[in-house]
Amino acid sequence: GIGVAAIATACQGKIIIEVKPGYREPLNLWVIVALDPANRKTSVLSRMTAPLTAWEREQHKQMEPWVKEAASRRQNQESRLKSLRTKYGKAQPDELKEIEAEILEIENDLEEIPVFPKAWAQDVTPEHLGTLMSQHNERMSILSAEGGFFDIAAGRYSSGVPNLDLFLQGHAGDAVRVDRGSREPVYMDNPALTFGLSPQPGVLKGLSDKPGFRSRGLLARFNYFLPTSKLGYRVLETTPVPESIKTHYHNLISQLMNLEPGEDEHGDVKPRVLTLSKAAYQEWADFYNAVERDLRDDGRFEHIRDWAGKLPGAAARIAGLLHCADNPHDPWTIPVSLETMTTALDLSAVFADHAVIAFDLMGADTSLDGARKVWRWVEKNRLEAFKKRDCHNALQGTFKRIKDLEEPLNVLIERNYSLFHMT
Repeated sequence: GIGVAAIATACQGKIIIEVKPGYREPLNLWVIVALDPANRKTSVLSRMTAPLTAWEREQHKQMEPWVKEAASRRQNQESRLKSLRTKYGKAQPDELKEIEAEILEIENDLEEIPVFPKAWAQDVTPEHLGTLMSQHNERMSILSAEGGFFDIAAGRYSSGVPNLDLFLQGHAGDAVRVDRGSREPVYMDNPALTFGLSPQPGVLKGLSDKPGFRSRGLLARFNYFLPTSKLGYRVLETTPVPESIKTHYHNLISQLMNLEPGEDEHGDVKPRVLTLSKAAYQEWADFYNAVERDLRDDGRFEHIRDWAGKLPGAAARIAGLLHCADNPHDPWTIPVSLETMTTALDLSAVFADHAVIAFDLMGADTSLDGARKVWRWVEKNRLEAFKKRDCHNALQGTFKRIKDLEEPLNVLIERNYSLFHMT
């Protein structure tokens, strides 16, 4: 999961995928890999981001003389402006126009100091993220082995007031226009934001109750993966990752990071476009239709329609990223193959299975959670029949009123757990 986010970091904002005429998806991706502590999350993140960090370091090394030179010229210009303004305040009336003209000339030609390239960040506020993205070609990634992002999004640094706009706009590529008096304005036409997070599963609990997280679609934009913890089954002697694989991965990310987007007739950035082969499109269309059926009442995705409605689009993004990984040199010159699409859809199916679990964990369907608690009570007491009153008395810490049991009991009946009689 984090590896796919690293590939998205390298491709986002530069390449998009055209599923069919009139429908395109950007290649930024949001991924959550929820795993308990002591599962080497930090180590894995470090390895996945190592080539991104190496690329940043190499760019810094190449640009440093240029940046120092620009900074020196800017400092000289500012010193000259300060001197001219002092002179202006003491000048005679007939000298003012000449001094003013020189001031304006210098101000119009002030040296821009280049910003060292940055591909990813971790702990960043929405406000600073906007600044970072505007400085780095309207794209940025947040990659972290923790779940602090959710606290930030919920308003940790803004008195508990959620600020989700930039995150949501960065997923879809919607234009950003932020004008706040206390900060420099932020204007972006095609922002691209990627997430690769690995929080503890406990962090996900209750996220649906956070203001705006579910209702505004924040949680619907992530691809979820909840791998089984290896704690208790780890072995001391392990086989290290072969150096050839490390080198291949490092070179792949470097090649993708160095890909350049296209330009339009005005010299503005124009993302390159991936296309699908006919077979790949048909496979995606079949997947789309299957997902659409599962969105119906009583369908598999009935309770997570907000997430599953975005699943075909996420699958297209994953296909585009896998295609770029297989073809790091000018990937837009080759259509996405059926094989690549099949792999992407298989991965998307895994994300779908885990999304059902993740949304249950986040409290997306309280009746389902309640049903599980009732059934655990039934199994624990080996009941063949029970009264609602008895169930309520036993579980009143969860169900304050007998009426609160109705939905969970209906869920059990609908799912054929009615091997008992309720009175």
